[in-house]
Amino acid sequence: MADLEVIVLIATSRILEFIGIVVTIFLMFRGYKARYILIVGGIVLFSILISLTGLFYREYIHFIALADVIITSIVLGGVILYVSKNPEKARDFTPPDSVRCPVCKVLIVKEEEICTMRIGHHTYYFDSFDHMVKMMKEIDFFIERNSIPKGKVRDVFVKTKDTGRWIRIEKVKVLEKEGVYYAYEKLPEGEEHKDLKELFNRFKNKLRGNGSQTLKGSS
Repeated sequence: MADLEVIVLIATSRILEFIGIVVTIFLMFRGYKARYILIVGGIVLFSILISLTGLFYREYIHFIALADVIITSIVLGGVILYVSKNPEKARDFTPPDSVRCPVCKVLIVKEEEICTMRIGHHTYYFDSFDHMVKMMKEIDFFIERNSIPKGKVRDVFVKTKDTGRWIRIEKVKVLEKEGVYYAYEKLPEGEEHKDLKELFNRFKNKLRGNGSQTLKGSS
């Protein structure tokens, strides 16, 4: 019976290691911060080393395998839960070198009000929230020029003007001032929120489908 428990624990440990490797690769290619990639990769390495230790101390292999499964599952599960619930904190939104805003074509140097979104398999960066809104409002123009791909719009994050923190566009408080749009986490006192939900939904619906063209300013 004890041998069966050890086999189950070792098999569980191997499964957790495989999941950890898959998660590490996923975090790398989806642009998450290095600290989370290192934590997951580190716990996989830790699990492998603990398993090797059990080979030298067979009389304690049951306890070693149990500790391995418990520690690995807690750390791995904790990281997965955190990054899935807090993508705006866990992701690295730093734009690639030489990336340009797809609206004004200007090289993005400052990141005070930068925004990003994924369209299909491409990630786009905007040097201001106002430019991202302008592309949403003028989506027909971009489509007619064949300068933007069609695809599912997702992962739209905005760096707010007041706090400098990244939040999802659905949570942004929008201020329109003299025709320019600004993203806030909390609007200045006395200002009124500009609801862009209908505009955003129209934008997403226009881009549904598959396309191969790419727009400069993507990665």
